[in-house]
Amino acid sequence: MLWPDGRHVAANGRGRIFLWDLATGECSQVLKSTAICRDGEPTFRLASEPVLGRVLEAHKIREFALWDSTDWRCVQTFRGHGEPVQTAAFVNDERILSISSDSTAKLWDAWTGEQLRTLDTLPLYALSEFQAGGLVAVGGGQGSVIVLDGPTLDVRASFHLPMASARHEPLSDERKRQVGSTWNGARNHIQALAWHPDGEHLLCGSWDFVARMFHRDTGRVVREWHGHAHWVCAVAVEPSRGLLCTGSSDGTVRVWSLHSPECLAVHDVGHADIEGLLLHDGAIYVTCRSELVVIPLPA
Repeated sequence: MLWPDGRHVAANGRGRIFLWDLATGECSQVLKSTAICRDGEPTFRLASEPVLGRVLEAHKIREFALWDSTDWRCVQTFRGHGEPVQTAAFVNDERILSISSDSTAKLWDAWTGEQLRTLDTLPLYALSEFQAGGLVAVGGGQGSVIVLDGPTLDVRASFHLPMASARHEPLSDERKRQVGSTWNGARNHIQALAWHPDGEHLLCGSWDFVARMFHRDTGRVVREWHGHAHWVCAVAVEPSRGLLCTGSSDGTVRVWSLHSPECLAVHDVGHADIEGLLLHDGAIYVTCRSELVVIPLPA
């Protein structure tokens, strides 16, 4: 995640937030948070907004908190989910939308912490905003995708993507040990979402090992990208170059053409815990627990 100051990339882990300087790639600061991780590793994906410098991070086990990034002060906490919150987003200055594996999306008052509305769903793991249109897409179990009006939580579209039949080279036992991957079962869970630059399509990564592009209103799949040998847990788009980047628990980051199924590059990051991808200034910033890997984009 890009930190609100625009000069750092951030990732969370074990009750801490790590900040790396974009100019040097060096870890410049470690902040303490109030997150408690059941298995020692975070499920919450950080979120921020640059205007007021606010950051969203997990709080305790089933809550999340709003922090002021300038002095790292907890401003508000949000309680109401029954399972760990996966992530949250500012849908405007006044409201926050959160998703959880408790099968709900919730809308909150950003200043008071009041819960404004709840939408019952399947378990949710992925969220992406299309700020120009005020829309938020969420995804999760059984290939479910819901497109919402962010400020109201009204449903604009809802559908289930079918499970894809992945085409890939299987992971060897040696490779599984190298990257720390213990289970290789494919499932139809949406793990990551990103908006296509046209605002009409979405891109997703899922536990069926495949990245896909589909129409936001109908769910009609337009394109698939095959090659990962494990779950696709992060997706990011570079619109000016027409590139799609995906991160997988097979230990690789792949760069694809956004306009065809062609894979342009494969980068081995060495372990399965790829938590986020940030495309910035001609490079891919890959966060893996408390590590940062910087990969140049193809020329």
